[in-house]
Amino acid sequence: MNLSIVFRVINIIVAAFMIIGGVATCLATGGFPNFVQGIFVIIFGIMTAVFEFRLPAIITQFASFMFSFMGRGIFYAFLGAITLNYGGLALASGIIILVFGVAYIVLHFFKNIEAPSNMQKRAYEDAVGYSTRVNDAPSPSFQSSDYPQPGVGGQPTYPSANYANPGAV
Repeated sequence: MNLSIVFRVINIIVAAFMIIGGVATCLATGGFPNFVQGIFVIIFGIMTAVFEFRLPAIITQFASFMFSFMGRGIFYAFLGAITLNYGGLALASGIIILVFGVAYIVLHFFKNIEAPSNMQKRAYEDAVGYSTRVNDAPSPSFQSSDYPQPGVGGQPTYPSANYANPGAV
């Protein structure tokens, strides 16, 4: 059973509650620290929503935790916990975010449940520019016939180096 759409809808709902909780935290009577905290929760909510439609390389490079149930679950649980203190709307939003965070942490241990395509390691590697496919096109440094080609003539084939492409950022 493909649960990809279900997980995407859940992530969008959680993102909406992050934004609602962030706005409620900004409006709470706690001064400047609450305002700043609310702004960060709003930014993370927007980032979570954007990740459901597009994976920008510049953000993806620094948010690799969003590509697993465990990482996303801990992220949701943390954001849910920091929005719990500031009034009814923020409290309700925080509880909802926290519950989905704990659910994702539990789902991490069920290996038969597949994460949606935008939460898999392959999506992260594609967005950042990593290449882990074996038998990719030959490296430009081995174009000369004087050098053995990878995978040709009994030569072993190794995955390409996992370095980000500097031009991708």
